[in-house]
Amino acid sequence: MKTALILGITGNFGLQMALALKAQGWRIKALLRDEAKAPQWLEKENRIVGDANEKAKVMAAASGVDLIVYGLTPAYHRWHIEALALLEPSVATAEKLGIRLLFPGNVYNFSPSESRISESQVMKPVTEKGAIRVAMEARLRNASEHGAKVTIVRAGDFLGPNAHMTWMDTVLKEKNGKVKMAFPHDDSHVHYWSYLPDLCANTAKIIELPQGPFEVWHDPGLALTRADWQKAFAANGLTLKASNFSWWSLKIIAPVMPLVKEVMKMKYLWQQPVVLDGGKMKRALDDQYSATDLTAILPQITQA
Repeated sequence: MKTALILGITGNFGLQMALALKAQGWRIKALLRDEAKAPQWLEKENRIVGDANEKAKVMAAASGVDLIVYGLTPAYHRWHIEALALLEPSVATAEKLGIRLLFPGNVYNFSPSESRISESQVMKPVTEKGAIRVAMEARLRNASEHGAKVTIVRAGDFLGPNAHMTWMDTVLKEKNGKVKMAFPHDDSHVHYWSYLPDLCANTAKIIELPQGPFEVWHDPGLALTRADWQKAFAANGLTLKASNFSWWSLKIIAPVMPLVKEVMKMKYLWQQPVVLDGGKMKRALDDQYSATDLTAILPQITQA
């Protein structure tokens, strides 16, 4: 039985990847600081208490595993200080032990484009966070040349059941069967989302395929306009009360709230298209590819 070590099993990507790999027959181990936060289904002997900041802890936890799933992320306003340092123990472990490291990429690496972005697209980040992401992936590529094996699966904003601290938490509200959504974008904008169960189910299958020491895959995701959301709610028998997200209120408090200040820097993603081309993944998985329609997703992200 293959074994995966999950770093960040309490996070959105880490937990969903653990579930997807478990469904594929993998044994799951997790390194986490607080054992009490481990999912109930994870056996006690597979819960390793420790800090993923410490190379020795990661190295010990990774002994004998076939895959490291990197689901860690620092506080949003501390990326410039912590992101690369947090990644290093995991990368160094993958290099030393010759293990494949699965890393969740995002769209920050690219400038907006009217065309869908393929895996071969030249990276031209337009923000500091984008530059940090490019540097992280450069470190991963370097690791793949020094013993590690690396798979990057790039995705958009997360949608999914039990996902937390996502944009959906902020913009979508449901009460007594009434649904309100404050759109951060106008009617014409196409925004790129990734449905976590599909993303991770597909990734779990991708990991089983033969691949080189450094592989990048783009999630086909969901490219959605306001009209797409409204149609999906109508198909579920719900009337959506749409409004505009109050960017102005964030602008007011941004100077005194570092987290909000960083969110404002990424506002362009709600104004200009950054949508990935997932053709490579679709072709590789063929009829094994999982894709759920927004109409079927909605009941999972509302209480309706």
